[in-house]
Parts: sequence; C-alpha cells; structure tokens
Amino acid sequence: MAIDREAGYDWLLDTRNFENGAHRLTVRAHDEAGNVVEVSGLFTFSNTQAALPTIPRHYPHIRIAALAYSGNPMGAFEKQLLQTSIDLVVPNPRYLGTIQQTSPDTPQLIYSNASNIYLELLTDWLKYADARNVSRELAFYHVAKPTAFSGASSSAVPVTWFWNASVGPNSGTAGHKRLTAETRNSTTGDVSFGSVGTSLYLGYTENFREINVSLSSAKKAGWSGVFEYATATDANGNPTAWKTLSINADTTNGLAQSGQITFDPPRDWVTSTIPGSTALLYYVRVRTLTGTTGTGPIATSILGRDYVNARGGSTGTIPAFDHAADRDGDGYLNNAEYAARRAGNDARFVYESRLFYPFYGQHRYVTDPAQQIVRDWSADYHVRFLNANPLADGLFFDNSSGRNPVYEYDVIEETATYAADYGALLATVERAIAPRWIMANTSNGGVETDYVVEQVPGTMEEFAIRAMSANWSQFNDLAAIVKRRQDATDPSGYMVIDSLSTGGSPTDARTQIATLSYYYMIGDSQSTMLMLWGGEEPNTTWSRHWFNALTYNVGEAKGDYSLFTTGRDPANTALSYNVYQREYDNALVLYKPLSYALGRGIGTTASATATTHQLNGTYRVLAADGTLGAPVTSVTLRNGEGAVLIKS
Repeated sequence: MAIDREAGYDWLLDTRNFENGAHRLTVRAHDEAGNVVEVSGLFTFSNTQAALPTIPRHYPHIRIAALAYSGNPMGAFEKQLLQTSIDLVVPNPRYLGTIQQTSPDTPQLIYSNASNIYLELLTDWLKYADARNVSRELAFYHVAKPTAFSGASSSAVPVTWFWNASVGPNSGTAGHKRLTAETRNSTTGDVSFGSVGTSLYLGYTENFREINVSLSSAKKAGWSGVFEYATATDANGNPTAWKTLSINADTTNGLAQSGQITFDPPRDWVTSTIPGSTALLYYVRVRTLTGTTGTGPIATSILGRDYVNARGGSTGTIPAFDHAADRDGDGYLNNAEYAARRAGNDARFVYESRLFYPFYGQHRYVTDPAQQIVRDWSADYHVRFLNANPLADGLFFDNSSGRNPVYEYDVIEETATYAADYGALLATVERAIAPRWIMANTSNGGVETDYVVEQVPGTMEEFAIRAMSANWSQFNDLAAIVKRRQDATDPSGYMVIDSLSTGGSPTDARTQIATLSYYYMIGDSQSTMLMLWGGEEPNTTWSRHWFNALTYNVGEAKGDYSLFTTGRDPANTALSYNVYQREYDNALVLYKPLSYALGRGIGTTASATATTHQLNGTYRVLAADGTLGAPVTSVTLRNGEGAVLIKS
C-alpha cells in the first residue's frame, strides 16, 4: 500500500518485490469533500531471478564457509585452509588483502547492516537526508508512547555522549586535541577549556539543547568564555562563521561550578566538521575570551541530555513526542510548548522518540524500510562502502530475517508490510552493487523470511545446527526451514548453515562428528555450506573450526533423510528417541538427537541414553580426525551423537 497527498501524484512500483503472477492494482482518490473515486486493473508480473554468483569449491561432497573477524590470526593454518578447504569467507576488512593473495578465487563478503542504523551508518544517513532536503526521520520508527528498552552492544552510543569533542584553534583545522573519550569518562580533571585563541568544541548528531558539566576545577579570576554555534561552512564542511548562543539557563554560573546549560536550538544552526571526526555534526563551542589554560575551568565530564533516563546504564525509557504540542512544527518543544505537552510525552525533540533496535542499545535504531529514499540511501552507502573495499566480493548483512523487529512495540509508523519492505530494500542494494552480491543472516526467521530469500543470492542460518542440545522435534523444525529456504527460489540460493557447540565443545570429537552428521542429514552438496561454530566464535583461529573428517568424500546424497529407528530412551522411558538416516554414495549417515516428549521434557546426552542398532551391512566408522575404524555391523549411539559410516 502507498499513500500520496502531494499534487503530481506518482508511485514507483518495483515489480521485482512481488511474487510472479497475476495481481490487481486498485487506486482510490479522495478529495477534501470526502468524495472517492476508485479504479483497478489486473497486471501480470514475470520477473527473472538474478543469476547466482559462481563460487568455486574445494571438495565434491561438501562446501565450507568461515568467519574471520578481528582476533583471527590469519596465519599459516588459516592460509592452508583457504587454499585447500574454505569456499567462502566473511572476514574483517583488514584481512581482505591477505585472503586475496592467498586464495584469489575465494569469495569474501564483508559485514554490514541494513535493518538497523548506528555509528557511521547513522551519520551517513543524516548527511544523505540533509543533502536532499528530506526529513531525517523517514528512516526510523518512533514510539507512540513511553517505551521501556533494555540492551547494549559494542556499537551502542549512550544518548548523553557527544560524538566528537576537541580543544583547538578558533579557525583552521590544525592543532586540535581530541577529547571525546575524556568528556565521556569520570577521570578527574582531563578536560581543559583552553586559553585565548582556542575553543572547546562539542558535536552531536542532532541539534540539542542541554550541556551538563561536571567540573573538577572551576574557572579562576581572569578567565572568561562565550558559547557559540556554527552558522556557515565551506565546501568541505569546515565551519566559517559562528554566532553567540542565547542561553536560557546556566546553573554553572559561567563555569564557576558544576551544573547545566540549556538553550533553544537556533534556526540557523548548521552541521559542520571539526578535526577528530569526519561526520557532519551540530557543534557548540566554548571560545575563550580572556585567560590561560591555567586559569580556565577543568572538567571531569561533559554530557548531553539523558532523555532516556538510563543514568549510565543499559535500561531506560524512550520518550514519546507530542506532535500536537509542537505549535511551530519544527520538531522541537520549547519551554512553552513543553509545558503544554500530554502527560508522559517527555521527548523534547522528535528524534528522541526513535525506537532502538532490540536489544542492541542506545543510538542503534530500527530501520524503517518503507520509503524508497531510505532504500536508495542504503544502496548508495553500500556501493561506496564496497568501492572503498575493492577486494570484497559482496556484503554479509546481519539481522536480516525479515521478521518485524517492532511488532511488540506501539509505533507511529505502519509496520504491517515490514517483511516485504525489507526485502525490497535488500533488492535495491543487491541491484546497485551487482555483480557483487549479498548474503543475508536470516537466523530466527519464519515464513516472512521468504521475502528476503527471494531477493538475495545467499543466506545464513546462524547457530542453526545444535547437534549436542537439539531434540528430535527441533531437528525436524530446522530440516523444514532449510527445505523452505532452498525451495523459495529456482535454482536454490546459497545457504550457509552455521552450528553451535552447546552441550559439547568445538574441539570435542563427539561434538564434531555429531555436527557433521546433522549437517549431512539436511545439507545439499551444491547449494548449502557448513559453517563450524562461526557465530559462536567469530574471532578465533580456524584450528577451533576444523577437523579432518570434513575432507572424507561421502559422495552425493541418494535421497532425503528418513527415520532409521525409534524407541524409548533407556535413561527416561517417558521420552522417545529417534535415529535418522541418510544414504550417500559412499556412506550411511546416522544422527540421534536428544530424546523428547511433548510436555514431558528433553533427554540428556549421558551414556545411559545409549542404544545399539544393527546395520544393513558392514561399515567402517569415520573418526573426527579422518581415520577409519575397524569394520562393524552395528553401532551404539547416545543422545546427541552421530555416525558417518563408510561403506566397506
């Protein structure tokens, strides 16, 4: 659904964001008198699927993918696996050159995000929106009522933190000392306001109204300063003009004591850049008029408004904004407007009501993908991002299940079409970056994930295979998800199936063989890839993500998996166990998940759960180190155990 209230009505409909086949388009026109005219027509969409990228493979029976985030040594062992075994890598960008030099045909996808906006994504969107004179708020969801939040992440930025702070000359770009970390911490006396000819600069992503100063040393006799804001910049964003800031209240008494400075954001305030950050920010500076560094005030911290009342923690409340109280429509409530707001709607600015992405913390916002300009920005950003990393073959988009992340929240914006809108955003990026391509992390997705799968060449199910902790019902659920993802397009897109060692260990032989057996049940030698404990340990050496049994050629699967046998768990007869089988050209693979009964619980992996099963022939058991055992005609399996049985 689309609504247009501006004359010169136009709607860009990208048919690639819909299923092929017949669709009816209905257009309704309303006038001010309430008259309605409706017309409709049938249209047939027939789009071809984007071609899948060619990914070279090392083994005929299995494809293997790996993460290599910061902390991975990328040493001799990793290089050897790149040359012999790893078919796809999601690396830290600093490893791109090493991987390219070691194995130039191995695709490399670098991490990014489209479902939430934070750090440089945030500042880039704000710059993009300003340059096109569109509302910054188009990319966000906004709470309709005060909304509690909880969460934190390494990329979260408390709303009280200034994004850049420095002390430096009143003009020019040389001679600045960055003090961003110092303004945020509680170290006594590490922020000096400077002497004549210098200023202390404070920059924030949005226009703001509050500065809270904790002084360790008050100004001394002979020092004075003035608060100013930037009003003009040159072509590079450097400020060229400043005006005196009109202060509403100053409980610091001119920086003679700790306190708070408040002001109304000026209408002619412009964004600019100051050394220490390349982002365009709203800057206030304290310019020293008289005095020296020795007589100036020294601060312990300088912070902005804690509008979520987090008080330095990871929980708080996102305030709602009362649009009716905003009489002048500038997205800010001055004191008179604020006094007339609805009770509980405590946001001073519209931006203060943006919804944080659950549960990643402050200043990490849920993307609203409904607007085409937001999709265009994401495409533009990622084209530039990849151009800056030319050795990358594409993008790995995290948090991309298509599941509506705001369905539990009361927001102002429409959310019913989130999955389709997010799929459309990914499609816009995919087309813009071609022939580079996207792999989307679809972990925890459901039927709505089809919108994502249909738009990108590759997906990843993070933490999917849990061979030592999954019961047989959960095993069947994952098998159904894999089948659905693979059947969503023709041909099937690439799908990385990640694993988790819960109940075991990445270096434990039982965990390793159980994980491989589980994968052989549900995987496809052409279109799926096994990732060993990638999301669990994205930063560690690949020696913790490897065992030699992976290299043994079991051949092609001769059909789907099936139930090999079932029975009562000998350790708990209230529960039933299932053993599954899948035949390959050269092997019979068995996997026994944890026992289970609805409402009665889940079994353990203890030795008491072991059951012995006769085989239909003679086999040799493949060990985790790649060696074969003596011929056997039966096998004993505990819950959470698998066996790769090589035909004798």
